[in-house]
Amino acid sequence: MVRRGMLLALVASAAAGCNDYNFSPVGHCLLQPGSVRVQLSKVSSADVLFVVDDSPSMDPKQDGLAASFKDFITRMVQANTARAARGLDPVDFRIAVTTTSVFWAGPNGRSCVAGSGGNQCCRISACTDVASCTPGVAAGCGTGQVCVRTPVLDADGLRVTGSKQQCCAPSDCTAAGAGCAPGDACTTLQTTYSNPFPSSSFCTPGYAVAGAPYPGGALVSAPGNPRILDFSKDLDWASWGTASQDGRLTQLVQQFAQNIKVGSCGSGQEQGLEAGRLALQKALAGQLPGVAPGTFPRPGAKLVVVWVGDEDDCSSPSATPVPMATSTPGADACVLDKHQPAGAQREIPVSDYAAFFASLVRADGPADLGAAFIVSSVRCADGSYAAADSCSGIASCPVQPPLTCHPAAPACGGAFAAGERFLQLGDQLRARGIAVVEGTVCDAYPPSTFGPVLSAIADLARPLDGLRLPTVPAARAVTNLRIADASGTTRRTCAYGTDWCFVPCDDPSTTPACLPAGTSQCIAIDPSAACVANPGETYAAEYLGTVPAGGCANAGECAQALGGKEGDWACHVEPGASRGSCACAGG
Repeated sequence: MVRRGMLLALVASAAAGCNDYNFSPVGHCLLQPGSVRVQLSKVSSADVLFVVDDSPSMDPKQDGLAASFKDFITRMVQANTARAARGLDPVDFRIAVTTTSVFWAGPNGRSCVAGSGGNQCCRISACTDVASCTPGVAAGCGTGQVCVRTPVLDADGLRVTGSKQQCCAPSDCTAAGAGCAPGDACTTLQTTYSNPFPSSSFCTPGYAVAGAPYPGGALVSAPGNPRILDFSKDLDWASWGTASQDGRLTQLVQQFAQNIKVGSCGSGQEQGLEAGRLALQKALAGQLPGVAPGTFPRPGAKLVVVWVGDEDDCSSPSATPVPMATSTPGADACVLDKHQPAGAQREIPVSDYAAFFASLVRADGPADLGAAFIVSSVRCADGSYAAADSCSGIASCPVQPPLTCHPAAPACGGAFAAGERFLQLGDQLRARGIAVVEGTVCDAYPPSTFGPVLSAIADLARPLDGLRLPTVPAARAVTNLRIADASGTTRRTCAYGTDWCFVPCDDPSTTPACLPAGTSQCIAIDPSAACVANPGETYAAEYLGTVPAGGCANAGECAQALGGKEGDWACHVEPGASRGSCACAGG
């Protein structure tokens, strides 16, 4: 099996020099040449940012990441020892961690009421349910009353299932602060860890300090550890797992296990997407405390962002935040918000984050981008999302396990799944040609392990091992893949089936099998074979494209699509393929 890894949608082709194909007439016949050239970066480096949920219930997931990190290192060791055997530079990488805590918009017992002098926050009493009224004002209510939206919780008080409108009498009103939307609950914006921390049965502080600011995108580490762990090229990678294992490598692995245990006393309003954006914005602006500009992420290195959490993203502006319904963790107004009409949603659109992360790949930024999501949702065949884990003991959940994980038999079609926004971002990044890995937090619980998903994330950090062609080749026999050195001279011509193969472009896994027959726009290069380019070299694929673009089933379709008479054409179909390419009859 050849690993697809990071198939490039040729967003990079502007810099790489993707040649357009053209039509060349031969009588009534056409030949469609095509080619693509991708020059590799002159560096073999990667920077990995982990954005870790630090809210209650995350302790076992963080423990699982720490215990499984050896699988990430083993994968990188395999890649680097194989590269060394071929005379290639090892891949060095740096790893940093931030948390999902940006702020908590908690309820303060008042509701937002519109007034002539500006919005006010008022205590509400004597409420009556109504079918309809205008939020924040008296319209639809009686004299001296205003309309408010009240969250509806489930029977256990742990989930927001909807909202209802009520007419209530306001009293004890004060000027409203930021984020007061008429009809909504007023909030108090908390941006620091609780002081003192809640009881140990509620959460684990980790290395957070009571009363200290939430990270808000700042990099974090255990006391005494570097914020950025540098797995440099000069490490003795081949010593991994032996009696003479490089002590520096041992220490770095231990420090990751410590840094990733960020604790679980952070904000229950998890804002993973915003935290990731803030971390990279501050880093690129040289504003991360303790981090020298240009050290993370490094220009020219590959950037991989990994989100880990068991609640969905709730990134919203601090000026108009999603108001949390109660102070109980898990009473998730954020889940409800994403199911509101587009104009009523407070959360920052996922498309904004897709545009931001994709924009990082530029001349002075990362050479390439990958993303990974370890969340509490799985995808359903009907396009919906299902919860990958659920509480089996409601009285103690979500603060404490046990949890019941069921990714193999998800409840599809439901309204609530803790990971929708993350998976939606994954879809939008894929559409931009960015490689994505997905997993679930269920693997934190033995006998499962995060090993496979961490190995796949390690694959994201490795150099290019695939190409995406601009059109579909007509046949394997007319497709050629070669490696050219810096002068353009062919150093190696790669063999189909041994060095590379065609793979399905729509296979979401990182290890799709070679197509048993036919061709596709996607080529995978076997990183363990001999067809591996050095940094700075160029992969070149030349081929004859399918004519017409959608292929043909018979000569009649060729004549209909391309002109001439049916006798002028032949439709050549590759063995095992359903459609072929038009060519001159007898040619």
